[in-house]
Amino acid sequence: MQNDGMVANGTTMRELDTAEIDTVSGGLGFTDGGVAIIGLGLAGGPATGAFGLLVGGACLVVGYYQDRK
Repeated sequence: MQNDGMVANGTTMRELDTAEIDTVSGGLGFTDGGVAIIGLGLAGGPATGAFGLLVGGACLVVGYYQDRK
């Protein structure tokens, strides 16, 4: 199957222009994302929980140093 850039509603994908990129806002920071990753990881089971603690903990460390500046 060839990828022709079509999405579910039948339109094609395109690059965002500079004005559209500048208006994008929202999303999670590293600290909020780290907490979410840890929570979802622990909900999945022991192996998923360990992976979630590792990745989520790294996000928390990055968020800590990012907020210190």
